[in-house]
Amino acid sequence: MDDCAQDATSLMSSSSPSSSRTKAEREILLKRNFKPEQSWKMTVHTLGSRYTREEQNEMRLKFSALTFPGPVKMENPSNEFIIIREIELDQTGSPVYPRHGLNKVLIPENDARPPLAVYFGRILGGARNWRGGRMEKYSLKNRVYLGPTSMDSELSLIMTNLAQVKNTSFCFDPFVGTGSILLTCALRGAYCFGTDIDIRVLRGRSSDENIYSNFRQYDLPRPDLVRSDNAIYSRHYRGHKPLYDAIVTDPPYGIRAGARKSGSRLENPRPVEEEH
Repeated sequence: MDDCAQDATSLMSSSSPSSSRTKAEREILLKRNFKPEQSWKMTVHTLGSRYTREEQNEMRLKFSALTFPGPVKMENPSNEFIIIREIELDQTGSPVYPRHGLNKVLIPENDARPPLAVYFGRILGGARNWRGGRMEKYSLKNRVYLGPTSMDSELSLIMTNLAQVKNTSFCFDPFVGTGSILLTCALRGAYCFGTDIDIRVLRGRSSDENIYSNFRQYDLPRPDLVRSDNAIYSRHYRGHKPLYDAIVTDPPYGIRAGARKSGSRLENPRPVEEEH
């Protein structure tokens, strides 16, 4: 804990960081990034152990040399810093050397063991909130059309963020299914195109329960959908030029939705010509 506090203090007080990584870390933590009127708080996470409020305050005091400007505000502050104390856990996520035993009695020898590591940083993103706001609005439970493999709304937002989907992007989902990923692309302003080998999924259950229903629900432009077998993608689409800004998809694994054979029921079906 002392070493972590000393490193954080040295990082912020250094006038000439020695490496690009140090510079980036300093830019995140440096107090000049915060206006004097902005509030802040310091959260303590003691993973796998329980510490009283007084003991947590003692940990915070070790970082008192950082002297962030602005008032301390424990609820909804402008900036939040975090101290993470990591200890050894077993396969079930329980402490290998628990701090307390039966009846919450302190075990001195375990309490004296040093942590595996102590981390200090600034929280840049908020926590997930399913009880209100945007995430609740786009939750799967509110969708008109769903399937057994519909992608979780929060995970699809992360995927489209990693794919750098933005306004006017041309996005492709080759295993579109019920269109959950394309819907998130559309929320970011992208033009959406999807394919699937299963025509039943593309058609949906009815005129009121299909992929287009979800897009209408959120007042989004309709995606372009084509029944296609990606095993013969080169027969369907030109591949000699870059076509998409992003390909975002969740390939089928045949677990929640088993694989089904699709094709003609004729004994001697007409083969698809190579040029088609």
